[in-house]
Amino acid sequence: MSSVQDLGRWGVQQFGVPIGGAMDVVSASIANRICNNEDGDALLECTLHGTEILFNKTTLFAIAGGGAYATVNGQPISFYKLIKVVAGSTLKLHPGPFGCRSYVAFAGGLKIETELGSASTYTQSSIGGYHGKNLEAGIVLELKHQIHHLEKSKDIVVNEHGFGISNWKSKSFNLPHVQETATINCLAGPEWDAFDEKSQHQLFNNTFTVSAQSNRMGFRLEGPLLSLKEKSEMVSTAVTRGIIQVTNQGNPIVLMADAQTIGGYPRIGRVCSNDISLLAQCRPGQKIMFKEVGGLYTN
Repeated sequence: MSSVQDLGRWGVQQFGVPIGGAMDVVSASIANRICNNEDGDALLECTLHGTEILFNKTTLFAIAGGGAYATVNGQPISFYKLIKVVAGSTLKLHPGPFGCRSYVAFAGGLKIETELGSASTYTQSSIGGYHGKNLEAGIVLELKHQIHHLEKSKDIVVNEHGFGISNWKSKSFNLPHVQETATINCLAGPEWDAFDEKSQHQLFNNTFTVSAQSNRMGFRLEGPLLSLKEKSEMVSTAVTRGIIQVTNQGNPIVLMADAQTIGGYPRIGRVCSNDISLLAQCRPGQKIMFKEVGGLYTN
């Protein structure tokens, strides 16, 4: 589940094309900024662990996010720092206790053809990234502007293990702990008033668990079942990332980066934009609690 992503495919939702892009846009942007890239440059989104990258040239890169710890040539390296590696070096992501997604940015950015204005991989339609699919062993990726960026790394000294690390570090953000409950700020959704009082109370006063049946389209949540005051069919209407839909069985689903553009399930809430990145770092089994903030989400 490693793929090429950027900040998404904006401006085409009216044609049924999801925004897509990085699940955790905060970590993706930080990784790019450490490399002196634009926020929207293409980079790698790695889910949990297992990704292994061989560098064919001297390269600068940075990692942000969570879900793993990293080594270069078997030696531990830090997230949120600029790393310089020589040709023949290997980066590997190992199982880590916190978070779910790591973002690997390369100075100069990845050389990826854009489709509908974005390099982000959307596997359901096989567009973007590397031929519209998740990365596989043997794939070779190129950089856009490698030499220009290498000139800015003369202060990084390569050690006997074949890499060097900057003496500065970017600010990092707290990741949800596997044994704690992550608090996610949330607005009441357009169909809030259609739910009974018990369900409204349960949304903000009970914990939910991220299901193993979660993916880039949406996080299914396990917990209290939510009910409408009256069962009725709803006309399909606009949805986007962060919307909390409730299925006919009463299970909440939080729509994520690859969410569809319309849906027929009632929308009980909407995760605040600033907390979508935090939610993206919640792995299956993570407990979350929604915290109500003022206002009503409308579209």
